[in-house]
Amino acid sequence: MNSQQESKLKKLGIFNLTQAEEMGLSQQNLSRLVAAQKLKRVGHGIYLHPEAELDQDVGFQIACAKFGPEAAIGGLSALFHYNLAEQVPGHVWVIVPAQKRSSIHGYKFIRTKTKMDRGIVDKKGYRIVSIERAILEGLKYITKIGERTALKAARDALVKKQTTELKLGKAAKELGLESVLAKYLEVIIP
Repeated sequence: MNSQQESKLKKLGIFNLTQAEEMGLSQQNLSRLVAAQKLKRVGHGIYLHPEAELDQDVGFQIACAKFGPEAAIGGLSALFHYNLAEQVPGHVWVIVPAQKRSSIHGYKFIRTKTKMDRGIVDKKGYRIVSIERAILEGLKYITKIGERTALKAARDALVKKQTTELKLGKAAKELGLESVLAKYLEVIIP
């Protein structure tokens, strides 16, 4: 590994085999670097530069690296990220396309047919749903998230002015979730 490759990997922090190959590093190179303790393997095909500066959302970065570029953090994990849920999620909740399958433990999937390019925010090393999409999908998947948690999160976001009814309406239209919002609108308005 040359100094330019090392610098890029350090900047990425968490990266996958595809990203390493784009920089000219093969699977064998990565295995040697892991054996020499110059890189850490944090999951199947997921690596970490030991001197990388990571933020508190390292679990989100690992999840998005594992499940590909279309995956995004959502569900209870997103509500907790936006300080709208008191319950600390036991798993990282990941929104993936409907056809995605995996047997990796420690993650809760929300398989969705809703477009994965709408209501998604790119953060450092991971993607997460916007606050509006988090609220709307919380209401859509109310049986998975819990009725009390989903309704309280929606009300709190409006009370704390983290979002508005107008923004929720616009996001619902964009995501095709108008009927979900209409069903709960009277209940969530403070």
